[in-house]
Amino acid sequence: MIRYLIKNNFKLMMRSATNILLYIITPVILVALLSSAFGDLLEKYKTDGIIKAGYCINAEDTDVKSQLLAEQVRIAANESDMILTEYPECEVEKKILEDDLAGFIVFEKDGEYTIYENGEHKYEAKALNYLISSVNEHIAQFMLDAYRSDTPPEAEITIEHPLYMEPIEATDYYGIIEVIYFGWCAVVCGAGIFTAEKKYHIGKKLKVSGLSELQLFLGKFIPMLLVVSISSLLTAGITILLFGVHWGSPLLSALIVVLSSAAATAFGLMFYNITGNVVVTIITVFAIVWVAGFVGGSFETYMLSTQPQVLKDISPIYHINRALTELSCMGRSDYTGSAVMYCIMIMFVSACVAVFAGYIRRRKGE
Repeated sequence: MIRYLIKNNFKLMMRSATNILLYIITPVILVALLSSAFGDLLEKYKTDGIIKAGYCINAEDTDVKSQLLAEQVRIAANESDMILTEYPECEVEKKILEDDLAGFIVFEKDGEYTIYENGEHKYEAKALNYLISSVNEHIAQFMLDAYRSDTPPEAEITIEHPLYMEPIEATDYYGIIEVIYFGWCAVVCGAGIFTAEKKYHIGKKLKVSGLSELQLFLGKFIPMLLVVSISSLLTAGITILLFGVHWGSPLLSALIVVLSSAAATAFGLMFYNITGNVVVTIITVFAIVWVAGFVGGSFETYMLSTQPQVLKDISPIYHINRALTELSCMGRSDYTGSAVMYCIMIMFVSACVAVFAGYIRRRKGE
């Protein structure tokens, strides 16, 4: 019986082929527009791998502590991809402009210092901030160990370089994240099923068929998942052909897209089973997806986003976007596991809530 239900629901979806066609074409149009509009913005994110910065020691305020800090920072910079040049005079603005420096450090008394950043090289300036912060932490730890130990420890400073995402082309970025964003609007593809269910009272007929709520859920979930997954993969294929979008680790990326589609489908069905209203379901899902997409980098790239990291980590779209874009530009991503787990968790929880909501509505005779 469930096979016939899946087959019939699939046919109902095909009757609303316009929705599915728009679902495939709209992301392609947005990829073309956004990659063109924000291409120059992402170009600023790129660096040549060499960071140039300067420093000076304020002769009026300096002391031994500041000189030692400056020396350790210079040594650490030499071991990193950074050219740190000492200037006899603290002419900060002049030297930043003349030598195109990413930043400038002024060492003052009692180990105090001031970092001046070049707005045109703010990512390199962040690396300079990270370098001097790491040196400070190592010195503080060394002093603490020396205080606690009877034998003085050997001074050794090791700077660990965090893995930053390598530059990515705007076409690749938006060619990936728009597929995911529209994939979370999967409820649109099921509009044909929902409309027919209300128009012809199919739901009431199915409730006396002996099918369980889980079977009724799967009867909608499976055909919707097939259509949404195939549509998303088709969109990805079109962007590859038209714009040359590069997807890293194709099989793994395709798996993440399918899992994302499964989570989005179950998520949409959950709200439909709760509300029983197509319009309310679409509005609610779209509002939630828009917020999650905004935080997750679907509009403003997450590399340049000023949203707190804690807020980003809440959004499943952020994890999926970051996993796929890092697979594209680096071939690996620490977010692959969290993206997969997020999708599985949302799919499972949404399915359970949808089945339970359907059971409650049946008990009420709705």
